[in-house]
Amino acid sequence: MHHKIIPYLCFFVFLLGCKQSAKEAGHDNSKSVAKAGEEELTQDAFTEGFVSTGVIKDSLFNAKKSIENWAIEALFYQEAMSKLNEGEVQIEKQVQDYRKSLVNYIYQSKLIEANLDTTITKEEIEVYYNKHRDNFILKENILKVNYFKVPIKSPALVKIKRLVWSTNPKDKEQLKALCVLNAENFFMNDSTWLFLDDVKKEIPGLKDQPDFNLSQGRVVEFSDDDYYYYLKVKDVMVKNGLSPINFESKNIRKFIINNRKTQLISQYKQILLEKAKTNKTFIQF
Repeated sequence: MHHKIIPYLCFFVFLLGCKQSAKEAGHDNSKSVAKAGEEELTQDAFTEGFVSTGVIKDSLFNAKKSIENWAIEALFYQEAMSKLNEGEVQIEKQVQDYRKSLVNYIYQSKLIEANLDTTITKEEIEVYYNKHRDNFILKENILKVNYFKVPIKSPALVKIKRLVWSTNPKDKEQLKALCVLNAENFFMNDSTWLFLDDVKKEIPGLKDQPDFNLSQGRVVEFSDDDYYYYLKVKDVMVKNGLSPINFESKNIRKFIINNRKTQLISQYKQILLEKAKTNKTFIQF
């Protein structure tokens, strides 16, 4: 085994020093260190590739393995070229098309970043919503709720249970402050719609409740060995109905922004075309 390692050690040390010593002595660095089919691996190519990977550690194994990996790829490529017909390997046009698309995308992104107006008014959202109502049909049940999930051993639990039934605005603020400190999770935003399935993940007992039982004004309160749960349904929208505008506002903003991007680039390209016509840099024969 030691006899096999010594030649690779010498070979690797020779390769690493080859580039500099050859330059000093005026020698040719294009000497081959391996051949695979019709392709040869030069000292320069191997040394640069090997050192650039930073794999000096365990170099005896890596030197041999690097050459074998190069041979595998070289042999596979030669096999592919011999088996594929001419039409299947004409990739120059594909490479050119990809490069053109990539360059255009980079420039397009810069144009959008510099020129896009991202301000969207409430009126614009309403106009888009009313114009595309058929696109905003609910696929899941959604609802507005207040809910709390509080550890059963929380010292504030008795007070939280009392405050959840209060209609006093000051009590609501106190309840929120207590939940921040004690609740595992809670939600008290009366204007935000949530997916019913997401609420069920927070309150496992809801899985046993039929969806139609969770109507507006319904209160669900129960405990298990670990937590106290409270849920009050503020409003409900069932699937297959029209989705409310405030539930769709984020999506509408994205749609409007994407439309503006498309229009901006389309208009810019049209300006380029008209300018080229004027300057006679575009001539249609």
